Amino acid sequence: MEKTPFVLQFHEISEDDARLVGGKGLRLAEMSQAGLPVPPGFCVTTTAYRAFLSHNGLAPAVAAGDEATVRHLIATAELPPNIATAIVEAYEGLRGPVAVRSSATAEDSHDASFAGQYDTFLNVIGAEAVLDKVRACWVGLWSERALTYMREQGLNPFQADMGVVVQRQGQAQAAGVLFTLNPTTGREEEMVVEAVWGLGEAVVSGRVTPDRYVIHVYERRVLTRDIANQSVVLVTGGDGGVREEPLPPDQHDRPVLGDEQLLALTDLGRRVQAIYGYPQDIEWALVDDDFVLLQTRPLTSFSFDPGLGQWTSGNYREVLPGFASPLALSLSLEHDYGRALSEFFRDIKMGEAPPGTVWGRPFFGRAYWNVGVAKRFAALIPGFKERVFDQTVGIEPTYEGDGLTTPWSPRTILRALPILFALNDQFKKGWREGRAYRDRFLNEIEPALNAVDPASLSDAELADYCHQMAELHWEANGTAIRVSILSTQAQDDFEPMVRRLNATLPPDQRIAEGDLITGLSDVRTAQPTLELWELARAALDDPQVATAVTQGDPDGIPERLQATEAGRAFWQQVQDYLTRYHYMAPIDEDLSQPRWDEDPSFVLSTLQAYARADESVDPARHLAAQRQVRRTTERRVLEILSRGWRRLWPFGRRSFIKQLRLVRRYVWWREETRVIASRAFYQCRRFYKELGHRWAEQGILDEPEHIFLLRWPAIRAVLDGEAPAEGLRSQVADYLLLKTCYRNFEPPGVIGVGASMQKPAIRPGQRVFEGIPCSSGRVEGVARVVETLEEARALQRGEILVARYTNPGWTPLFNLAGGIVIEEGGLLSHGAVVAREYGIPAVLRIEGATKIFRTGQRLRIDGGAGTVEIL
Repeated sequence: MEKTPFVLQFHEISEDDARLVGGKGLRLAEMSQAGLPVPPGFCVTTTAYRAFLSHNGLAPAVAAGDEATVRHLIATAELPPNIATAIVEAYEGLRGPVAVRSSATAEDSHDASFAGQYDTFLNVIGAEAVLDKVRACWVGLWSERALTYMREQGLNPFQADMGVVVQRQGQAQAAGVLFTLNPTTGREEEMVVEAVWGLGEAVVSGRVTPDRYVIHVYERRVLTRDIANQSVVLVTGGDGGVREEPLPPDQHDRPVLGDEQLLALTDLGRRVQAIYGYPQDIEWALVDDDFVLLQTRPLTSFSFDPGLGQWTSGNYREVLPGFASPLALSLSLEHDYGRALSEFFRDIKMGEAPPGTVWGRPFFGRAYWNVGVAKRFAALIPGFKERVFDQTVGIEPTYEGDGLTTPWSPRTILRALPILFALNDQFKKGWREGRAYRDRFLNEIEPALNAVDPASLSDAELADYCHQMAELHWEANGTAIRVSILSTQAQDDFEPMVRRLNATLPPDQRIAEGDLITGLSDVRTAQPTLELWELARAALDDPQVATAVTQGDPDGIPERLQATEAGRAFWQQVQDYLTRYHYMAPIDEDLSQPRWDEDPSFVLSTLQAYARADESVDPARHLAAQRQVRRTTERRVLEILSRGWRRLWPFGRRSFIKQLRLVRRYVWWREETRVIASRAFYQCRRFYKELGHRWAEQGILDEPEHIFLLRWPAIRAVLDGEAPAEGLRSQVADYLLLKTCYRNFEPPGVIGVGASMQKPAIRPGQRVFEGIPCSSGRVEGVARVVETLEEARALQRGEILVARYTNPGWTPLFNLAGGIVIEEGGLLSHGAVVAREYGIPAVLRIEGATKIFRTGQRLRIDGGAGTVEIL
């Protein structure tokens, strides 16, 4: 049949046809084309609906918005012959009863599912009946319930169109719904099936309570069965429509589906979710002992089991963002972080965590840490307020008042004294321990490992080194984590001092805390930027080198430089730079990420951008300016503390300066130990990468890089002979399927108690957004919104970089940015530290910034006030 604008068969529909066929029709077509069991059918397009309105002159009535009038006019107006003919011809090709379903263009989005808002007609028989039901679906676009729902979702009813799905319908033995994520617990390993005998419409209408099954999809077993004792069944009638019949007594308490059927259905669910990368709400039927899929939509509403506790991805969204590799998650999050916290709390006399406490784990493939247990430790200190703690971590409170609090009392003070004394002791020695480890790593550990070629080791020797790498990972990362904890605690203790000082000052004279901790000397994470700038300036000294660097694609720089003697000499300088910073990567804590000595593309593109920039970008000038900002701000503070009544409080002044110096010291050592950890991660990658090559050669893994898709305990068990290697492939496959199924799903920052799937509330017309002030200064510029470092390579001089996160691998780009807006982080995060060092205005923790702002918008940033304005 010739393709017409009024009707599209499922196999004719493409992604670009969403506005023609609506959400339901598009998804049915996509599933059908993916080889899933979808009954054949076609879509009556929105073009047909609009042509129908135009033919009958109904557009003015629709625009006028009188809903009752619109419904009446659509129900009684003539259906143009050409539209009717197209629908009838397509229907006759289906041969038999059909289901006619509404498919609105606003339907089945991630934000609004429209479940139950529009009409479905079952067992429609005959051409005239089909035409009547298509018209009824058009009328349903204007039903009171649908219009009310659209307004509640902030959608404009007058911009919606209605497509209609017409689909062959068989006699359903059973039907129901499959949720690919448990909607009542939020557990990703669980799917939920609701099932009834006969047609699924019995569930929607409330006539029948369905069986409910919970299936563990990874372990492939049924966890729970709630059998509903169904007494009636909805079946198709011989003349069309449906009717209710008594269910035979022997079926009343019999499970609708058996275990094998449930597992088969969940397999289909995973295939559907893999198409969309988002949890799905799927309608299904069992016809002739085979499952068919009738509809799928995003699962837009679910909650988390409070029994999970409370978990947050705060902080880890910066160091292990997105889908980090399982090897990195198991080492950094599950092992190092948990051990570091347990040891730290023990050392400051807070006691032991409850037996079996898990401090870190992934949800939906992303990193989360156990903030619920951390709160219980923090609450041992008098003055603790859960609301303040949550705001610091980035958790939106879901309770009234201050939540959990610890009052000041003789008992709480006495209880806290040993903790405070022990914490003070940690402040004295924590940075010294960091220094000692840095020196040992640079002088002993790293040179010894550099002398070892992993490829030259025997299998037994390589296995031993892989064990050593797990311990090295802990030593370096554990040191960095402890220094980071102390850095955060020092800043938390200092912030109230600044706040109290500012409370006594006029608004225009208040002190920005960031200005007191900027301009630090020789911050190691800032060094790559300084050296790359100098390298770019050196390229301009020779015309041939300058041309090779500044002209053409940056990936072609090496080849162009090899063409001249001066170019070859300069390329050696670039290689020396890559050797010095060989350990850097887009996400250095993720061991699966190539390092700069493996993939220099980011360095080459940034080198070109620096060579094209003018001297105003010079980072050395920025650093000198920030040192002057720090000195000037400190003089102002000392002057303020010496005025009037404040000069009578010398103890308060000494405390302020002492705490400021402590914060500065730990900010510096936080960056220092972070670089040492990064260098250690580089070494770990070398040996695990070699193990991956060998296991791929031995047929244990399909690809060498798959070694990073295994958790360390699984690798260790095979190395130690405690588990067979045959099971590793399935673990890799499970992870890859998880990543595919949740690739478009952004889980909330908090999981468990206090979790919310609500997106950031944006007021209509809102133009000013508040975050955390990080680096002072005001700037206007064009936004460059990026999700990855690869996208960030497009950043142009003076643009406002808007990103979900940054880490040390991003910092050379900062020198090009006019300002920085980041969804994650805090005053002491790596991005914040480097932004202050270069004097770049920066605002952090604007939730959803990469969705709120768009590339090309003009923004105004006030880094001191923590605001971003859309101009």
